Amino acid sequence: MASADGRKKLRIYFRCSLVGFVTGLFAGFLVSSLVCYFLSRPVSKVHHEPENNTFREKQGGSKEAIHTAHLLLNHTGSRQDNTLQWQGGPSLGRSFIYGFTLAQGSLQTQRSGIYGVYVQMTLAQCIQARGQGTELTEVKTLTIGILSAQGRHSSLLRRHFQGRCSLSASLQMNLSYQDTVYVNLTYPLMPSPNGDETFFGASWLCPPPPAED
Repeated sequence: MASADGRKKLRIYFRCSLVGFVTGLFAGFLVSSLVCYFLSRPVSKVHHEPENNTFREKQGGSKEAIHTAHLLLNHTGSRQDNTLQWQGGPSLGRSFIYGFTLAQGSLQTQRSGIYGVYVQMTLAQCIQARGQGTELTEVKTLTIGILSAQGRHSSLLRRHFQGRCSLSASLQMNLSYQDTVYVNLTYPLMPSPNGDETFFGASWLCPPPPAED
């Protein structure tokens, strides 16, 4: 009797083991199939809209655009006052203008920030003063100034030729949106038209410093 009960329990044990084995095998197969299915699916690509280069800052300037210019003299027309007229573009040779606009021949910013500005001015038909006995009959001055969007003028740099035929200068300045940077040369002095002697340019360097509390 005991032997029959033992055999019965043994059969039940083997049956349960077999069922467990088959169940585990099926579950493993199912899990493996699901894993293979998901791995074999094509990865859906996240679609990114291209950045809109025409997006403008609240100030009016493009966030990602380059803001730099190297200008040469505009020779069309005759000088009427101290302010020089400039022009830029590939047709002029090594001249360019990006991010700025030209306002009556001067550079107008389209983005606030810190700018590096430079100028070189060479006088045409200049006789350089030599020795201590030379008398200068007039003051020859080169000036970089700003006309703000509100119509206020301010001088940022002023240099005197003092008998020299050429001057160069550079500086950094904090400019606001639509400030206009201009160059004045004492009238009626004539600048050299050569692009390697007379030029003017600016480049955006970084955003303006945060306002102090």
